[in-house]
Amino acid sequence: MIRLILISLFLVITGCASTAQNVHTYGLEIVSIGDDGETRHIRYNKSTGEAWWASNTKWVKITDEEALPESSYLVRIVSTDTSWRALRLDTKSGRTWKNSKGRWIPFTE
Repeated sequence: MIRLILISLFLVITGCASTAQNVHTYGLEIVSIGDDGETRHIRYNKSTGEAWWASNTKWVKITDEEALPESSYLVRIVSTDTSWRALRLDTKSGRTWKNSKGRWIPFTE
């Protein structure tokens, strides 16, 4: 129950923070998976959409099928108990991708 409350509180806080103008170039998303304190991390460039996931202390680029235009990107990750999922959103166009095995896969309309 406490975990659910903390996750909900985190989502509210990060949701409020994203409504304020943000001049920082990079964003960082972190999520806890499982019950052993294991975490997953994604660092991303808010203007280019480039993103990397952490393999221990090394950043590994998440590849794109195509070059992305300069825009305003948002990345969010969620825990699925023993795994995790990541989505990237172009906040100007609405285009969306999911991370699958180190690649961004675009959603279709």
